[in-house]
Amino acid sequence: MFKVAVDVGGTFADFIVRDEGGCVATAKIPSSIENPLEPIFRGLNELAEKFNITLEEFLAQTEKFTHGTTVGINALLQGQGAKTALITTEGFRDALELRRSRLNEQWDFCVSLPPVLVPRHLRIGLRERMDYRGVSVKPIDRTQIPMIAEFLRQEKVKAVAVCLLFACRNPKHEVEFKEQLQELLPNIFVTLSSELSSQLGEYERTSTTVLNARLSPILGNYLQDLRAHLRAKGLRVPISIAQNNGGLTDLTQASRRAVNTLFSGPAGGVKGGWILAREQGLADLVVGDMGGTSFDVSLIRQGMMELTPQAEIAGYPVQLPMLDIHTVGAGGGSIAWLDKGGMLKVGPQSAGAKPGPACYGLGGQEPTITDAALIMGLIDDRSFLGGRMVLNKELAYTSIEKKVAKPLGLAVPEAAYAIYQVALSLMADAVYLMTVKKGYDPRSFALAAVGGALPLFATALAKGVGIRQVVVPELAPVFCAQGLFHSNFQFEGLRNLYEVLGEVSSLSWSRAMLELRFQADEELSRLEVAEGQREYMWSADLKYPDQHHEINIPIRGIVSDQEIWPQLAKEFHEAHERLYGYCQPEKLLVLVNLRLIAQEKERLPESAIDPRIEESFINANSIVGENNTASPSIGLKMVYLQGRFQKVKVFHWKDLKNGMDLPGPALIKKEYTTILLEENCQAKLDEAKNLIINIGKDRH
Repeated sequence: MFKVAVDVGGTFADFIVRDEGGCVATAKIPSSIENPLEPIFRGLNELAEKFNITLEEFLAQTEKFTHGTTVGINALLQGQGAKTALITTEGFRDALELRRSRLNEQWDFCVSLPPVLVPRHLRIGLRERMDYRGVSVKPIDRTQIPMIAEFLRQEKVKAVAVCLLFACRNPKHEVEFKEQLQELLPNIFVTLSSELSSQLGEYERTSTTVLNARLSPILGNYLQDLRAHLRAKGLRVPISIAQNNGGLTDLTQASRRAVNTLFSGPAGGVKGGWILAREQGLADLVVGDMGGTSFDVSLIRQGMMELTPQAEIAGYPVQLPMLDIHTVGAGGGSIAWLDKGGMLKVGPQSAGAKPGPACYGLGGQEPTITDAALIMGLIDDRSFLGGRMVLNKELAYTSIEKKVAKPLGLAVPEAAYAIYQVALSLMADAVYLMTVKKGYDPRSFALAAVGGALPLFATALAKGVGIRQVVVPELAPVFCAQGLFHSNFQFEGLRNLYEVLGEVSSLSWSRAMLELRFQADEELSRLEVAEGQREYMWSADLKYPDQHHEINIPIRGIVSDQEIWPQLAKEFHEAHERLYGYCQPEKLLVLVNLRLIAQEKERLPESAIDPRIEESFINANSIVGENNTASPSIGLKMVYLQGRFQKVKVFHWKDLKNGMDLPGPALIKKEYTTILLEENCQAKLDEAKNLIINIGKDRH
């Protein structure tokens, strides 16, 4: 029987399969925005061939199928989505366009803002009102609903977002409106803010609801097509979909809540980093994932994945808890360009998989990081994607010469190296943002270099930010798919309390706790998670009375015991001191939200990465040998580093043995990636076939 994980990114789709005997096969296929199903079936066919069976036989023997998707985020970035109307409390329909008063560039009053997702004529004020306590002070005007339904029918609206004032305290009016509207328009998709988020913050809650309404019909259609095609080819098990929080859900829930899947692929990388940190005995780990479109940074700190209560995606706030991932446009396909002042920039625009970088020969004219790496000699023109794609070095040379080298008065190798350095600086800034800005010392972290492109930058990045150890996992090129293997079904719930900590009534606390527990058990039961396989993690959002943002603090004791509150206050002040450089322990604290994460218990394997894995597929009996004697390199290669071409040794990953010492500078070639060891770096393969690189240590 097989377990399959598929992560479809913006540029490549990654595949990994494990059989019951421990054999592993991987594949990497260029993505297709026009036809997202096509690369999935190409990859599955390739996996089936590696086991010498047909696709139908392969899928019939599959017992678990996990999928991370970018359909939702791609639709958002491309301005696509179902035609959506917004129903809000009368007098508040412009909150979506007014946004918040703050600007990302606070001194630039001409900064462009993302377009409003619902035009004003489709934003409708509903005559009703809840007060701030969730008490109905004005019931819904039922006579208005048929008129709204007729207007939506005439406008051919496909989705409706409902976000009424203070529905986070009492969803009664939202639920009542949805029931009556769907009696009149049974085929329209309706999403309620109270179904998604129970947090205060009218604009953020409205933005989240509108995003979900726009994207869910698109994702739902894609998932239904995927299920139908896979079933036709023999798949008999349900498809599990990765969520932003690192957990899984089923197709039914994912189709209704597309906003929960916007970061489903990168979330798999964080999950994989958490497993890797446990294997390596690392309390603190920076997970850097560089693919074809972006560079994603996340942290494993004190052995835990870090969550954020809300995020901003493409300029739109999403008021949902998700793994804390910072993304910059620095992937292999990120385009290098000159601004009006002649300064070299890289990204965030990407050439994608098609037309792709200039060296792909598919029509791309813009120079990218991949083109620069090819000119520098870091990658080979005939071994890209395991030899499946031949790169055109002349096209890369011409593109860099025309767009970068000549305008800057540089030689083409110098321009390529400049592109490499600018991309490297973007990555270093992203790591600093996730560590130093949060009060963490990056020197106390190790770096997990994953994705198809980051191993080329990893040692230079580690040197730049002060990290002393880099880990390149055996399955680094398909690491997000690898992480999906360790994801389980998960539910997250929240109850808004907004009371002074220490003055919360026992009734309010108990009611919130019981409601969350009931909701979680109901969802996990629907997902067929047995009661004995469930675990619950509670936390609280706290803040000072005059603050806007809160800090999430884990509840480490018995949640029903209010004696835990002094410890919560103590941990809040400590966190505030670390994040902002001061705390005010003399002040009372406001308990804003009670949160619950309920999930299927982790079932960690003895080793998340089987030591029997070879380059992409091995026989279960092919165990790595015990010979640690360094074999000769497979040759020398001219590589442009430190302002000049220099010879470096080249090794192939499949020739490495446990304990073999590899001093830099050197290149290590792998099927879907290449690792660059800079000078003063020492690498060694561990028993699990992870490459451990020590920075700044000599070979002795």
